[in-house]
Amino acid sequence: MECLAQFLDDLEDLFYAAALKAERIRQAFRFFLFMATSAVLQLFGIFIALWNPPLAVAVVSLLAVGMLFRGVVGPSPDAIAD
Repeated sequence: MECLAQFLDDLEDLFYAAALKAERIRQAFRFFLFMATSAVLQLFGIFIALWNPPLAVAVVSLLAVGMLFRGVVGPSPDAIAD
């Protein structure tokens, strides 16, 4: 009976170790995806600025207004910590 309990404990440890590794892989994938998306958006911004500068200024203005709105309306970092 003790052998069965030991086996189930090892199996549980293996399951949770795999879950922890999967979380690390997920975090690395999200970071890679964020960096790739950031690079593509920057290149897109450069190409649109070379192709049609007024459109690029309009896009930047919309993004700035959106970021300012989110900064004003969104939760403060102190509220998140509570």
